[in-house]
Amino acid sequence: MALINLLFFPGFTFLFMCALFFEWLDRRIIARFQERVGPPWFQPLADFIKLLAKEDIVPSGAHAKAAALLPMFSLTAVLTAGLYVPVGNVVTASFEGDLIVVLFLLSLPALGYFLAGWTSVGVYSLIGGHRSLLQYFSYEVPFLMAVASPAILSGSWRIASIAAYQSQTTWGALMQPLGFILAIIGLIGKLKRDPLDIPKAKSEVVAGSLTDFSGRKIALWHLSIYIQTVVGIFLLVNLFLGGSSHQSLFVALPIFGLKALGILILLSMISVLYARLRIDQLANLGWRVLAPLALIQLLVTIWSGG
Repeated sequence: MALINLLFFPGFTFLFMCALFFEWLDRRIIARFQERVGPPWFQPLADFIKLLAKEDIVPSGAHAKAAALLPMFSLTAVLTAGLYVPVGNVVTASFEGDLIVVLFLLSLPALGYFLAGWTSVGVYSLIGGHRSLLQYFSYEVPFLMAVASPAILSGSWRIASIAAYQSQTTWGALMQPLGFILAIIGLIGKLKRDPLDIPKAKSEVVAGSLTDFSGRKIALWHLSIYIQTVVGIFLLVNLFLGGSSHQSLFVALPIFGLKALGILILLSMISVLYARLRIDQLANLGWRVLAPLALIQLLVTIWSGG
């Protein structure tokens, strides 16, 4: 049973299918907002297969081994994180403190993205890598404090226990709306989505750290970002929307899926409505606004007897 959970549901196969579906739906929603048609349902899979078939080029002077290992490193991190995040009423692995492990694993792709730029030879890659690191320091602290509040309130650092606590009381998004907003902003920063796509701004640095990647490597990078999107959304559903603890999987899974789609639609709307920030604007926003608000949120939670 554990092997089935690991390989199929809610393991790799399920996360892979959700990643393709979420990418298609995200692109479709954004297209509708911009009065476009958007891609067909099979486009994400076709793009992935096409990239796997393309020639893999390593620029002269780039670190070939690092270029090959970094996308696999990032993909492994997000897949491992997905093992500890409940989907409906099913979770592959769970223990007290698994929230800390998931947060650590979800932060590793940012390190891999920075190293991808640092080990490349292009100027755009180097700039994108440094932007990624600066952006990481701007959003990560508020994000960590925001997601810590539901854990303190429930008295547990186990994701399944936090979701179960909220299913018996009130959703974290209603009890801690500020924390939910800060967590959404932090997730946008992690995924490098508009308006926080600063490290890979096409009009400025082409593709940032990934400018010199091609073929299978860029396919794995994209897959790791898509799966990170899925795992991040699933995490917020459990921490702020009560997950879904219904005994029947056929009831719990649709409820959980609707909540996840709600967050995805919110992310798509934000991508359309807001323009990209400059890196200095993000740094000011992160340390002068988001971090103090997250600290206030955390102190209020502790003071209220969480």
